[in-house]
Amino acid sequence: MDGLTLIIIVFFVLFALRVPIAITLIGASLVGLIFAPSSIPISTLPTTMWQGVNHFVLLAIPFFILMGDLALASGVTQRLVNVAKAWIGHIWGGLAHVSVSVNVVMAGMSGSDLADAAATGKLLIPAMKRAGYPVAYAASIIAGAAMIGPLIPPSIAFILYAAATEASVGRLFLGGAIPGALLGLLLMLQAYVQARRNNYPREPKASMKERVRTTAVGMPVLLIPAVVLGSILSGIATPTEAAVLGVLAVIITGGFIYREMTPASFARQVLATSRTMGSVFLIIAAAAVFGRVLTLYGVADGLATWMTGITKEPAVFLFAVIIIYMLLGCMLDTVPIILVFVPLLMPTVTALGINEVQFGVITVFTLLIGLVTPPYGLTMFLLCRIANLSMMQFWKEMWPILGTMLVTLGLITIYPELTTWLPDLLMPIK
Repeated sequence: MDGLTLIIIVFFVLFALRVPIAITLIGASLVGLIFAPSSIPISTLPTTMWQGVNHFVLLAIPFFILMGDLALASGVTQRLVNVAKAWIGHIWGGLAHVSVSVNVVMAGMSGSDLADAAATGKLLIPAMKRAGYPVAYAASIIAGAAMIGPLIPPSIAFILYAAATEASVGRLFLGGAIPGALLGLLLMLQAYVQARRNNYPREPKASMKERVRTTAVGMPVLLIPAVVLGSILSGIATPTEAAVLGVLAVIITGGFIYREMTPASFARQVLATSRTMGSVFLIIAAAAVFGRVLTLYGVADGLATWMTGITKEPAVFLFAVIIIYMLLGCMLDTVPIILVFVPLLMPTVTALGINEVQFGVITVFTLLIGLVTPPYGLTMFLLCRIANLSMMQFWKEMWPILGTMLVTLGLITIYPELTTWLPDLLMPIK
């Protein structure tokens, strides 16, 4: 039995035993180093782990996570909900539209699907239930809307993709903006049609005076994404520096303007972010080792040869990758998939002339779908827990929303301009 076969067997055995993914990756990597055709010292493992996390761009991740945590604890999300209800709550499916629009703005602060789902789910699922919406529908529309978070900049997933491929973070951020907005529009269209068909309730129409007052109160929140993205696009700050500016903006907004963030709540969120980042960076380090071992065994070259032997059509290749990603996303977290499998596929992507921004957006979009699909879907489990639903109840309402996601994914696969036009316009390659 060769070393690569042993690596695969150990990986799936540990995964089936529900060993934490970081330990699974390290265990499989150790087997690969021990049974390598040429002698590779075990001492290379910690060095490779350090190299995996030693990327300046990764420093942005803890600050974006902290920004999202602080926003949830400082009244920011509630103000966004109030503004959205005042302007669009009276439309058919009003609270569903509120869920989508709030996630669009939250996307500019957290960049995390789970963070947005938790923040909006805790507020809007009870509100939609009280208004007369089916609870399963409320959870499913928020699951779809939370996908917008990692697409519209800033995005933690795009930062990881940039670290794995040396792509431009700024161009990736811009590449996800139009697909994220398109997904939001299609979700709102789907919500409108479903609300009319099922006679879902609408919120009372707010007066213009009430709209102006609510918007004025919520204006500091609306400016936070502008601070983050504007500083990156203007060249004033790197993504890491922009993340720090975003944290400061949330602290000022929640602590000094709304006065809902206390020193105690700030300390709690910093500790929560630290715990989250400990696990995330351990996974990043372990994935770096696993990816290096697979490269040593020639997996990247073999995969490139195999994929180009099947097809030389970029669109066919992309749809094949989407299927692979969906299967992987049903079993694994987004982080190891991006860090392990994307570098293996990049030689084929380059050979076929596929734009790295389009491939990055397709990668992130497809893996996000895995977060709402069984058996691994973390966002699905989170919202089922918040709404007290079973997986079957959730999925009875999720099918139309999943269809909307797949339509959007198909469009950005067939029409690369949806992902490349904005970065080419604002951040052209020199």
